[in-house]
Amino acid sequence: MRTPILATLGLMVLTGALKAQAPGHWPPDSLLNVQVIPRTTPVIQVIGQMRNIVGSLGVRCPFCHVGQEGMPLERFDFASDEKRTKVVARQMMRMVQEINRRLDTIPGRTSSGPQATCATCHRGVSRPVPLTVLIVEAAQAGGTDSAEHAYRALRERYYGRDSYDFGEPSLNSAAFRLGRASRFDDALSLLRLNEELFPGSSAMYVFRGNINLMKGDTTAAATAFREAVRRDPENDEARGRLRDIGQKP
Repeated sequence: MRTPILATLGLMVLTGALKAQAPGHWPPDSLLNVQVIPRTTPVIQVIGQMRNIVGSLGVRCPFCHVGQEGMPLERFDFASDEKRTKVVARQMMRMVQEINRRLDTIPGRTSSGPQATCATCHRGVSRPVPLTVLIVEAAQAGGTDSAEHAYRALRERYYGRDSYDFGEPSLNSAAFRLGRASRFDDALSLLRLNEELFPGSSAMYVFRGNINLMKGDTTAAATAFREAVRRDPENDEARGRLRDIGQKP
């Protein structure tokens, strides 16, 4: 096993491998309940690996281990398997190890080639899903206001980091998915939010036109496609959509 693997997917489980010690004794002297990493791994190395993973998942020790935030570390029950997240983490560690073993079989691969780590997918969040998915889920659960609140909150916290793609396509894609689910008002509201963030976009009006077509409003769709062409005369998709519905740019 490579240190990078342990340093990214190991935190949630590696911390749990630390043997409970008497109060006031930190770091511990040995490892207990080790199932993925070698039992002979130095404790100080395990602790360093855990610190790396905290950043990769954007979590703290209580995410997977029995203890409370702010509690002295010597009072945590790191060896316990009580929390599901810790059990899942072991599977994630094994999965990444297998991925890296397969990467090693790629012809021409060098020792300095890229390796999979927890940061490869998580990028600072505990649930590594695209922003589009989160916005669609928020809209389905609580409507447009909930989706917009979620988007703005995530943008405020994570903008400029690797966690989420705050480019124009994310909300366009979320709107399209909501349109396919016949949530037309929610879809069009997300596009209005996106226009606020990306004024002058032509592609956004193609999505607006497509959603109006799903809604059965050909007139509104044609208006949107024409606006897309006005903003970008080279927008062939918008021109094609207009031809499809028997309209001229």
